[in-house]
Amino acid sequence: MKRKHPLRRIVVGTAATVSGVVLLLALKQPGSGGGQAVAENQPGQAPPVAATAPPGGAGAGAGAGAGGARTVTGDVAQTQYGPVQVSLTVNGGKITGAQAVKTPDSGPRSDQIAKDSIPKLNQQAVSAAKVDTVSGATYTSEGYAKSLQSALDKAGTK
Repeated sequence: MKRKHPLRRIVVGTAATVSGVVLLLALKQPGSGGGQAVAENQPGQAPPVAATAPPGGAGAGAGAGAGGARTVTGDVAQTQYGPVQVSLTVNGGKITGAQAVKTPDSGPRSDQIAKDSIPKLNQQAVSAAKVDTVSGATYTSEGYAKSLQSALDKAGTK
């Protein structure tokens, strides 16, 4: 029985392996970005939106006097795609505002996910002082929840 070009198999196998290694090395690693501060507007982006309770809402009841509002910033939570940090405004023991200070920034897809999910997470934090995972933004949601809990602990709010 005659062998069919064993050298050709070796050359094709080596070329395929080298191509695979080059493609893997060319991929950008998640979490290699430093993190984007949401307060900084970049060209082509809308300004950040912080969730706040409406005037006369839950935070404006009895005991919520003038000057009682304070801002508490949670610890930075590291995610696979970058850091997440939440800042809360607390007035009379109630959360009256929530804003993400840092969001993951490991590329355009990460930016889009943060842009879509952060306003939802901010609103959930104000209305319920807890957040559910936003579909398609699992890591961001988990990091947001960790930083939110840290801010709540610092504020002494349940």
